[in-house]
Amino acid sequence: MGKQTLLHGLFPTVRAEVLRLLFTNPKQELYVRELARLSYLSLQTVQDELAKLEAAELISSRSNGYQRFYRVNAEHPLYIILKNLVIRGALHRKPTARARGQRKIARA
Repeated sequence: MGKQTLLHGLFPTVRAEVLRLLFTNPKQELYVRELARLSYLSLQTVQDELAKLEAAELISSRSNGYQRFYRVNAEHPLYIILKNLVIRGALHRKPTARARGQRKIARA
């Protein structure tokens, strides 16, 4: 798994990684083992997340009889919004605790 981005602050790690991999290359299809390898997550964890995203119709899948391929569902009403969120979120580092609202106390 790569560096922690703002996307990882918005979503659980597995969801952030799967969304990042699928939405940063929306025309590309990836199969389950490929997603697990690229995300450094377990196969079962990735399969569970793919099932949730497919149930929400955010992604779609097809099988060639040997492998199941996944891609984003560009027809989903939230596709553009989610694509922009994922791409922008993946570009920015996850905020540190101080950046989230802790104030630095000035010392005299």
